[in-house]
Amino acid sequence: MSETKTAAAATRRTRVRGPIDERYDAIVIGSGVGGLTCASLLARAGKRVLVLEQHYVAGGSATLFRRGRWAFDVGLHYIGDAHPGGTIDRLLRACGVEGLELRPMCPELEVIRYPDFEFSIPHSREAYRARLLARFPGERRGIDRYFRFLERSDRVALADQSGSPLRLAAAIARGPALLRNLNRTAGEVLDRCTRNPQLQAVFTAQHGTYAISPRRVAAVLHAGLQNHYFRSGGWYPAGGGQALSDALAASIERHGGAIRLRATVERVHVRGGRATGVTLRHVHHGERTVSAPLVICNADLKRAATSLFDPAELPATMRRALTRLAGYEMALPLFQVFLGVSIPPAELPYTNSNLWLNDRYDIDADYQRLQRGELPEPPAIYISTASLKDPDNAELAPPGHSNLEIMTVVPSAPAFWGLAPGQDGVDPEYRKNPRYLEVKRRLTEACVDQAARLIPGLKQRVAYCEAATPFSHSRYIRSSAGGAYGFAATPAQFLGNRPGPRTPVAGLLMCGTNCRAGHGIVGGMVSALQAADAALGGRLQRRVLG
Repeated sequence: MSETKTAAAATRRTRVRGPIDERYDAIVIGSGVGGLTCASLLARAGKRVLVLEQHYVAGGSATLFRRGRWAFDVGLHYIGDAHPGGTIDRLLRACGVEGLELRPMCPELEVIRYPDFEFSIPHSREAYRARLLARFPGERRGIDRYFRFLERSDRVALADQSGSPLRLAAAIARGPALLRNLNRTAGEVLDRCTRNPQLQAVFTAQHGTYAISPRRVAAVLHAGLQNHYFRSGGWYPAGGGQALSDALAASIERHGGAIRLRATVERVHVRGGRATGVTLRHVHHGERTVSAPLVICNADLKRAATSLFDPAELPATMRRALTRLAGYEMALPLFQVFLGVSIPPAELPYTNSNLWLNDRYDIDADYQRLQRGELPEPPAIYISTASLKDPDNAELAPPGHSNLEIMTVVPSAPAFWGLAPGQDGVDPEYRKNPRYLEVKRRLTEACVDQAARLIPGLKQRVAYCEAATPFSHSRYIRSSAGGAYGFAATPAQFLGNRPGPRTPVAGLLMCGTNCRAGHGIVGGMVSALQAADAALGGRLQRRVLG
């Protein structure tokens, strides 16, 4: 075994079997990217940090799994704003991350296919606008209006992210019209720009990145995701999402922190209105109570709201906040097909762009069916090809083969999957249900059939195939309703209607997908920065992103 593999094995053993002390300066619940980022920032500031994770690997959705000669990303397929000096770059440097390489994707970021036309979305906002004007010359007024909305949203978002109230006020003053859109949906904003169904379909083609109908999603969330990639295109970490998580985890340990896997937090303790620590159950150490004056919750907040606290210990304001969060709607989950094919990367009929296939322009009608527990047929799919995004990674696939993933938005209702009401994936018994297995098989076939329309000969070249349902997601990362994106980003559940880092309990902070900064890698990392900023006195965010 090489030195690198020996060291990695030793690190895994320590994370699973290493000691857990009675007291730390800070405890972070959950090792998703938000939790790892927050722990890194606190550890670099001199805090003795303990990260607790119930899974057997750190990283949450930013992990990979191996099957023989194949390795597949679970949740990170591309990120934006990762150029030198960009938000991701600044955050990684603030965390003390070393040795992580971020690879740029090609300028044609997204290739979208609809029933009677194909459109390629470039990574430049200016190039995108010019291409739209060429394809829809009669829609200039609406296109210009849409891009003014994107530009104003971007200015305000970057100002808010900087942590400077003065910069935020100045950005709002430059585009006061944006305030009128804060409580509007993307559908409402688009209706004010155009009624052309093809143009609206292009604007909302990436709906799978938030898994909620464009008619219901907050307009500012839609704009934020668009702008995130327009700043410098798409990027992919060499080694996949696991490389990002491993780099953050290594920084925590390098600065004196500890990560303990297979450790499930069962209770957060509060005394006199202040967090005092947690009780956990560990696969080797059994039940332990660990004290800390600072507890950061990076766990799924809907699940945390109903299971992590004793209501009798909480102030009334915290009980009300948790009751409200427990009632929040989740974004719809994803179904993933992990495919290994005997097609060399160079022979795939596309570059390292993302591929989207939509058979209908009425995306809202599809989401109405999904909410009712029905699957639109054929399903709309998204294809990510790690073998093209990370071409030097020999661990992804055997020589002459490619690794790709197919995703589609699916219902979360257990009945759709043939399961009993209330089953959520934490109990692995669901995997034995014949009806569940049949739904999974049919959905896998439907996704592969769709992908074969974009990759001729695909079905004859399949060398490995595995699928993951929302229940797989719940089982491994304890996400409510199997969701990858947290709370549904409706206007009623976004911005100020989501929790910030502080809570009514002193010493209890929150970060992660369900917080105000939004979902995805950048949302999780920014929310982690905000939590660390609150823990350390309020200057960190401006120093990192100001």
